Amino acid sequence: MKTRLLNFKWLCVLALVFGFATMHAQNNKKKTTIVDTSECMEFTGSFDGTVKDFDGTYSVKLYLDNKLITTQVLKVKKKFAVLLNKNSLYTVKVEKDGYIPKTVSVNTTVPDKIEMTDLYRFHFETNLLSNDLSVHFDDDDIDFPVALVSYGKKCDCFEFNKQYTESLIHRMVNDLMFGG
Repeated sequence: MKTRLLNFKWLCVLALVFGFATMHAQNNKKKTTIVDTSECMEFTGSFDGTVKDFDGTYSVKLYLDNKLITTQVLKVKKKFAVLLNKNSLYTVKVEKDGYIPKTVSVNTTVPDKIEMTDLYRFHFETNLLSNDLSVHFDDDDIDFPVALVSYGKKCDCFEFNKQYTESLIHRMVNDLMFGG
């Protein structure tokens, strides 16, 4: 009986120590980290001029973490411009009546050690395809972003993932030319 009581006491002490260590570790996890979300990039875009009968207006919608934060309505000859903050996930959606919308995903995460002295700049030039062609494409290919933009350490710039965009375009051309 005495041994059981001693074992029980040790078990209680270990449980208290383990409980305190767990509580202490959880408290450490609750510390907040300040994330720099200052402006870091001017993202601009325009149409490339390949659609000859393009006139009227188009809209550009800017989403932050999948929430619409701003909409611009512009004449088709005018470029759009939005300022993006550091360490955020954006979606830029270009829309025009009668055309398939295009989206670009922009990740503005930059290493903490980079000292910002000026804004990064990224220009997006595109065209839009007629809604009539949408029946030839896989819905995912239409809905997914046409480009993924993120910070590139080698160039110290924002760049798009060329392999992703080339793969998407290749699939869409094959669908159009050969019916999927």
